[in-house]
Amino acid sequence: MPFEDDLLLFLGIETVCEVKFFNRVQFGDAVFHSRKYKRVTRRNNFTVAYQQEEETRYGQIEIFFVVPHYPVVTSGAVIAPMSMSEHRVCEFNEFLGNTVHHIVSLKDPSKKRFDIVRLENIIDICLYMKFSDNEVGFAAHFPNHFEKD
Repeated sequence: MPFEDDLLLFLGIETVCEVKFFNRVQFGDAVFHSRKYKRVTRRNNFTVAYQQEEETRYGQIEIFFVVPHYPVVTSGAVIAPMSMSEHRVCEFNEFLGNTVHHIVSLKDPSKKRFDIVRLENIIDICLYMKFSDNEVGFAAHFPNHFEKD
């Protein structure tokens, strides 16, 4: 597992034998998937916004984990971070009369280092759009998680 060292360092344990891994979780009203979850192929439920070191970051969930025999049960996600791009969708939208903050441009996820995030620090599932003719992808926050078609 390419993220094993990052996970062991975060948890402060010697081996991943104590860790249970899984591919999806329901947290609150949202269902999150990891990249390894293969039953859903039409949408991406693994690109998320999360809180780390007092800032909002973006990334793609590699896998979820739980350590049941830890002093306190610890659960979280291993996330491949995506750095922000300088490219903007739109600085100012005349129709909205405001700056567009809910769509961010992101570089491809890093597979060299991983962020380990507790489940409660995952802020939101994002709609991720990547086009073949561009090296930058876009993550958009849903305006409404409750309304259905």
